[in-house]
Amino acid sequence: MAKRKTSKSHPRSRKRARSGSASLVAAILGAAAAGIWFFLAEAGIVPGIDIGGSVASGGQDTAETPSGPNAEAEAAPAPAGSGSVISGTASVVDADTLDIHGQRMRLNGVDAPESGQKCKDRDGKLYRCGTVAANALDAWINRNPVSCDVTGKDRYGRSLGDCSVRGESVQGWLVANGHALAYRSYSTAFVPAELKAREAKVGVWAGEFISPWDWRQGLRLDGEPPTKAMLDGKVGAR
Repeated sequence: MAKRKTSKSHPRSRKRARSGSASLVAAILGAAAAGIWFFLAEAGIVPGIDIGGSVASGGQDTAETPSGPNAEAEAAPAPAGSGSVISGTASVVDADTLDIHGQRMRLNGVDAPESGQKCKDRDGKLYRCGTVAANALDAWINRNPVSCDVTGKDRYGRSLGDCSVRGESVQGWLVANGHALAYRSYSTAFVPAELKAREAKVGVWAGEFISPWDWRQGLRLDGEPPTKAMLDGKVGAR
């Protein structure tokens, strides 16, 4: 009876098989490591890298520091110091804050209704007085150059300034037309203008409103949903 021949795999075939298995194991381990790294980065345990290549450390977004010849132009300008003058075309952030060439300018001595604040008109209807004030200021400036004498900085790091358009005080115009109040805690310069606006019942004085500084503390008019501060008894009803 003829003997059956046993075929043996070539040594090179066995090497290729082991090599393929090792590559598969390495790929699986690499994928697992990448998954663990992504999880830790999302949790803020290790630095993560965003799609653009900038590093976000501790789970917080951080802008990449500009470099090269245009770095100074690309970086946000530092707040202007007291005694300097900023002038140019202004964008109205809200009725008491302007943006001139990237500089945030808080108008000195006045306080205007906040963007989301509501007041009541002469008929007792609620309206967004902060938006109305900002739109009125924007229309009055009408793209004319704004010039601001910087008097200091506020607690948020914004420049404080006395600003004018066409030779007229921006703050004085706002208060005289009832779009802002004299901020007596910081200046009494615009109190006379406020008294005239109140007597003439223009702007917010035509109806009912909450002072902006009280509104920021959580006080609201009747007819508006109560805030947490009101529910907690930290501020009274109005």
